[in-house]
Amino acid sequence: MILKLAYRNFLRNTRRSIISALSIAIAITLIIFVQSYLRGILINISDNVIKLVAGHIRITTLNYERQERLLPLSEAIELSPDFMRLLQREEILYIAPRIKFGVLLGQDELSIPSLGYAIDAETEKKFSGLDKRVIQGAYLDNFGNSVVLGRELARRLNLQIGDTLTIITRTVYDSPTGINLVVQGIFSTGIGGMDRNIFYIPLKVGQRMLDLENRATEIAIILKNPRQSIKIAREIQSQSNYRAVPYQYNQLLKYINSITPIFSIIYIIILIVACSTIANTMIMVVYERVQEIGMLKALGLSDLSIVKLLTCEAGIIGLLGSFIGSVGGSILSYWLKYQGLDLRVVSSTASFDLPYGPIIYFAPTPLLVTTAFWFGLISAIFVGLIPILKVVKLEPAQALRTIT
Repeated sequence: MILKLAYRNFLRNTRRSIISALSIAIAITLIIFVQSYLRGILINISDNVIKLVAGHIRITTLNYERQERLLPLSEAIELSPDFMRLLQREEILYIAPRIKFGVLLGQDELSIPSLGYAIDAETEKKFSGLDKRVIQGAYLDNFGNSVVLGRELARRLNLQIGDTLTIITRTVYDSPTGINLVVQGIFSTGIGGMDRNIFYIPLKVGQRMLDLENRATEIAIILKNPRQSIKIAREIQSQSNYRAVPYQYNQLLKYINSITPIFSIIYIIILIVACSTIANTMIMVVYERVQEIGMLKALGLSDLSIVKLLTCEAGIIGLLGSFIGSVGGSILSYWLKYQGLDLRVVSSTASFDLPYGPIIYFAPTPLLVTTAFWFGLISAIFVGLIPILKVVKLEPAQALRTIT
């Protein structure tokens, strides 16, 4: 009976009920949108670190990480047959040796400090997707003296496809060396630090230039199942003299995880705003009914029955608003999951040094949508109880005199 009466009261003032439900729906949509966006940023960063920097497991010598800022070529890994056989595991999908080195890039009288990677082009193409980031020219090949540059680096050097780039650096024995390379491609990741400073050359070319034949400063490994990274890293480290670091222990990802509380603060602010919206809505709904409540009490309806009636009405409004908000937030977030949000429309990402690209793909989940739905419903009922309990304490005569 109470539920039926609450439903009739909901329909009696359809305009007020719908406006109240829409206020809750907007709050729920905002919760789903913001949370999906923040999760999308974190996934984007993690994906770029794995694909472009560290893989699921990164192997270096024991001392390399301590001296990495100096780019020590002397701390190179010997790619011996025995060691490579150790990495030939069923769980490992790709093995990518790399040489990271510092250089002075020059054209005419211009010299710019930059960071070079000597890579196996075919292997990197399979898991890093670097070939798909080339915007001019062609992707790197493993034959010939060629180079692909970040877009901003090419602009700073005023280089075009087919131009000659001079690299000046030092070998593993600290003797000066240099080479002329043909610009084969220009890539863009949308990550400012990479596009401004990084270039790639074939692994064999880098080994010859740096006197690192059959050696590499690091090895990135991609696994079939990333969840096994810690276990496999420990096994590799225990069976070799090298350090194997799973991506979960990557310093950059640990730093990102350390600032996730900031995202939590943003999310809490959104929840507070949502609660305020729901609270204002429910207070408006209840106080518009003061005279009606006085009439019901005058007719002998008990306080408990009135609380049940108004709570049911708040629940119906919360149910409708949460449903609309969940559907609307889901449609918007799942569309942006596949379409992506291009941050370049808002501002240039060329200055961003954190490893996330210009397009953020949202990351909604069924759990997120369900949680937002129940949050809206429970908040509407809980927040509605505050004015409800206050109003039912009024005497009938006092409630009837109240002007709404």
